[in-house]
Amino acid sequence: MYQAFGRQVSFVITGGEPLLHTGLIDIGKKIIKHKMRWGMVTNGFGLTREKLDALIDAGIYSITLSLDGNEPVHNYLRNNHLAYKRAVQALEMLSSSGIPTIDVVTCVYPRNLEELDSIASVLLKYRIPAWRLFRIFPSGRAEKNNHILLNFNKTQQMISWICKNRPLLKKKGLAVSLSCEGFLPQHIDRKVRDQLFFCRAGINIASILCNGTVTGCPNNHPSFYEGNITKDDFVQLWQHGFSRFRNRQWIYSTDCAGCSLVKDCMGGSIHLWEIGANKPRFCYIKDVT
Repeated sequence: MYQAFGRQVSFVITGGEPLLHTGLIDIGKKIIKHKMRWGMVTNGFGLTREKLDALIDAGIYSITLSLDGNEPVHNYLRNNHLAYKRAVQALEMLSSSGIPTIDVVTCVYPRNLEELDSIASVLLKYRIPAWRLFRIFPSGRAEKNNHILLNFNKTQQMISWICKNRPLLKKKGLAVSLSCEGFLPQHIDRKVRDQLFFCRAGINIASILCNGTVTGCPNNHPSFYEGNITKDDFVQLWQHGFSRFRNRQWIYSTDCAGCSLVKDCMGGSIHLWEIGANKPRFCYIKDVT
């Protein structure tokens, strides 16, 4: 994933699992060679001290680790009985690694919604500075899987938990926030995020998928694909494409047109949409399911 903030360009390598790629270190070194930053998102399962040292030597700037609850709950979602053990081992290594940016993400789903306090305790124990919470969005195999999807009411419960606990955890050294998904009214948004919601997909973020497909966010529906780097010039795509991301007038042809917040929301997160659909797969303002 390519991110451009002003003149600063950085790459976030995600997956799948980046640590499975045999060329990960070489990729990182090449990014550094071109005076750009790089980081990765990992489940921590394959992180060893040797690999961590190699990542640091390759100039890694950020690591995001996934932790989804206590041992049985995390292992259930990750479908591996060693997943939690390896994740905690990774947390311990990262806490003393000196990598500039470290955070944890949690996929909030029905089985761990009541465990957020205990997850916070683990992160405080290992002195993790930042924690992002997000709901699993209804796409792919998760589209109709109610075992892992938060419904509208439970999503509001997650948001309420963040509003209540964010100031308390900040005093203890843990910055918790809602993920980048989902527009919320400003008076709520300010309580759950450092910056007001803004879908950056196609604006200052582009993604290159494993098959070379170029899009705004790796979670976008195929109707938002812009091209492929095996045959298209990325710079040309970035400079002359992405019109559906940058001009959201198509939102006024959907059910969102009648919403009083549409001018601020503009449909929310692109990855919740499919071009031609009348509504997003999920909305944080009202139950569209």
